[in-house]
Amino acid sequence: MRAVGLKAMLVGLCGLGLAACASAPAITGLPVDTGPEAADAPPQAPGEALAYIDAFSEESITVAILLPLSGQRAAIGESLFNAATMALFDAYDPRLRLLPFDTQATPAGARRAAEAAADAGADVILGPLFFDSVHAAGPIASAAGVPMIAFTNDRSAAGGGVYLLSFLPDEEVSRIVAHAANQGRRSIAALIPEGAYGELVLEAFGRAANRYGIAISRIEIYPREAEALFSPVRDLADYDSRHQAYLREREVLQEMDDDLAQELLKELQSVETIGEVPFDAVLLPEGGGLVRSLAALLPFYEVDPEKVMFLGTGLWQDPSLLREPPLNGARFAAPNYQRWAEFVGRYRGLYGEAPPRIATLAYDAMALVASLAREPFPEARFGRDAFLDPNGFSGVDGLFRFTETGTAERRLSVIEIGPRGFAEVEPAPTSFVTTVGRAVTPEAVPEPR
Repeated sequence: MRAVGLKAMLVGLCGLGLAACASAPAITGLPVDTGPEAADAPPQAPGEALAYIDAFSEESITVAILLPLSGQRAAIGESLFNAATMALFDAYDPRLRLLPFDTQATPAGARRAAEAAADAGADVILGPLFFDSVHAAGPIASAAGVPMIAFTNDRSAAGGGVYLLSFLPDEEVSRIVAHAANQGRRSIAALIPEGAYGELVLEAFGRAANRYGIAISRIEIYPREAEALFSPVRDLADYDSRHQAYLREREVLQEMDDDLAQELLKELQSVETIGEVPFDAVLLPEGGGLVRSLAALLPFYEVDPEKVMFLGTGLWQDPSLLREPPLNGARFAAPNYQRWAEFVGRYRGLYGEAPPRIATLAYDAMALVASLAREPFPEARFGRDAFLDPNGFSGVDGLFRFTETGTAERRLSVIEIGPRGFAEVEPAPTSFVTTVGRAVTPEAVPEPR
């Protein structure tokens, strides 16, 4: 984002009443140019670009944000910066200064950005976004005693003062499997993508199925390429053996040649298989075009969505899926959709386009910092105890709290895809309630077996 973009943004925010121009929080350190020619340049230091500083503030709290602001990932980095800026102005705290540093979407760039942020006196660091950048920047922040709120979902990056405000697949999988058990489903299959994300989902799926007494019928692993999906779905549906049963049944009926046989043959004209699949729910932890392909292939291989519940994760919080008939009635675990929709409306009004789904991470991270900044004792503001508040924090993505390991524990809704849009069929709990030292979560019903 160029400085001129910030000027326009400030005018727009003031016009909307989100902040008074005379006393708005400070935003400094914007890179003047993030074009290709600046790809190898070190991160900008504060004061080298546009500064908007409240002269009446006796105290300042410096918040650095590390994002890819140049190169191929610059668009997503700018979107997260925009979201953090929204939260900054919503906080209306003139002590807060937001300093963006360009990671260039590389570990080396993230390392330099973290060093520059520490040198600039950052009290807290937001980002980076990608797991390798967090692994590179995290130790630098830890060595400087600066807490970091990062956005990767790689658990191995958490700890040592690094907190992950991200969507972890194991929570989403556990929530939706628990819901399936509550709905009386007793056998579940899964189509799992290859790669690190798929491995995380697979481990979470096994734990959740065991916890809630749901039998795992079968699992198929697929490459994340549309043309490679046919065989895994066909195998999951046991299509070949069911089709052979169909052919044998048709042959027998043709030989019988009576009225009843003819009626049964007419019924067989609308199907290509005989027998039900050995599961009553199927997990599809995929998003975008691939989940649309999977959802279409399952009925093609005669997995009936009227009988088999299609289950998903937060990757399904995508309005384009509302146009997919096989997903009508499918359910997934995610934060409350209405809050996200309201955020999108505000963001679009300010920036003229819809944000990526993960933009709320940056908004909630900045809002969290603003909340912690209200602590009157500076030494306690961003300490470990502040981050590990057992009551948690509420954001656009609902209630969350950090665990001892540095990962975020969330309260998720169960959402159904319907012809009129997304509908919350099971709301997220509104608090972290503990009994006998154990968190009571949505997954506690039914009881683990």
